[in-house]
Amino acid sequence: MINYESYLKIRELSEQERLSAAQIAAELNIAVGTVKKWLKVKSFDRPQRVAKSSKLDPFRKLIRGWLNAHDYSAVQILRMLRDEGFDGGSTIVRDYVSRIRPPKQTAYLTLKFAPGEAAQVDFGYCGMIQVGDTRRRLYVFVMTLCYSRMMYAQFIMRQNMEHFLQCHRNAFEYFKGIPRKVMVDNCKVAVVDASRYGDPVLNKHYADLAMHYGFRIVPCGVRKPNEKGRVERGIGYIKGNFFNGLEFSSLTDLNFRTMHWLDNTANVRIHGTTRKPPTELFTAELKAMNQLPLFPYDCCDSATVRVNSQYRVIYETNKYSLPPKMASKCADIRVYTDKLLFSYEGKEVAQHIRSYERYQDFGLAEHDRPLLEQRRKASYDRTVGRLLELGEVAEKYYAGMKHKLFNVQQHVCRIVALLDTHGNCEVIRAMNDAMEFEAYSSDYILNILDMRSRVIPQVSALHVTRKSDLLNIDFAEPDLNIY
Repeated sequence: MINYESYLKIRELSEQERLSAAQIAAELNIAVGTVKKWLKVKSFDRPQRVAKSSKLDPFRKLIRGWLNAHDYSAVQILRMLRDEGFDGGSTIVRDYVSRIRPPKQTAYLTLKFAPGEAAQVDFGYCGMIQVGDTRRRLYVFVMTLCYSRMMYAQFIMRQNMEHFLQCHRNAFEYFKGIPRKVMVDNCKVAVVDASRYGDPVLNKHYADLAMHYGFRIVPCGVRKPNEKGRVERGIGYIKGNFFNGLEFSSLTDLNFRTMHWLDNTANVRIHGTTRKPPTELFTAELKAMNQLPLFPYDCCDSATVRVNSQYRVIYETNKYSLPPKMASKCADIRVYTDKLLFSYEGKEVAQHIRSYERYQDFGLAEHDRPLLEQRRKASYDRTVGRLLELGEVAEKYYAGMKHKLFNVQQHVCRIVALLDTHGNCEVIRAMNDAMEFEAYSSDYILNILDMRSRVIPQVSALHVTRKSDLLNIDFAEPDLNIY
């Protein structure tokens, strides 16, 4: 059995913070079935018990008088009862005080906003999404205009700075205007330090965005989500009316469906509070909002990263290639929601599409090409060195090939390969013979070597068979009549 305070806490977590029964049970350390049971109850009404006499009966009227005069604790009530002669235990005192204590009702002021005055923003968790072979958390960013209830929503996979800034920019461009202030909770991308006793310290990147677009940041009080109830209800509306049971193929597909739902359902419905479509009230709000600046804000986060010996930068477990000359150096990275820009000493050296998978290697062919060319050149230099080791003849022949041939590398490699099959002496002799006719090519060398390696049989005497049966052959006289 729960008391009235626990019942109020269950209702508050369900209606204001939009927690499920399982989440409420984990928060309050009670059974899920108990939470579900009391969520169905519209008002707290403890079952009546059969009254039994107890040592507390003579003091009940006295306890009610004390509680009506002041909000004493059960321990204080017990101490005061001891002075009046009560010799019972503390348990019956606590139970009785919890039953008759006047309920504490939290009162919330209904906030009213003028057109274009304010917008509220927040994130909402929406489960997991499959990205390639990786499972990622999925969040929804929501901005709601306080006067018209016009809503913008975008699904993202990170709640970091560049996504927070880009979502603001996208929302302002969707509304085609900027409210005079934006109300946020105390998340780290908005507020670095929040205190009950001093002014909050704003994130410098978010403050720079606010200065660029000309709005004022208004953080909510610590542990006071009711101050931005419009966007809180908007997140619950998106989860229940749009996202619940939705099938989509990718994040791009999901956001495309979101925009269609906003334009055709969410922002044209009859709102439950205003009793008017948000688009109708938005006409007046748009006129009161500030205009968009000429140039949009550069929504990125920057940092300095180290390039490893394989000319790769590791970011969010993924590897991104840079030019080989950047190996073991420090580069500057600008992180956007869809791309990564790398620069060195103020000059851009690489650009990659940002991946939300994990442990992938993204190398560009133009980054590998210089190193491959360097390796091929080193291999060719070793091949030329082996050819020139044959002496003056090889040097002259190599100079002749460079003068007459276009693809010298190919011919040099072929001649060096002939050294392994025919030997150095034969190749040198062939180059000498080829130079007499100014024949500079690996084909000439190969032809000369083949000619010299052929075995020509010696000519022998002709032997005629002399057998008597072959010499004494009789031929019939020809018949000339047939002609």
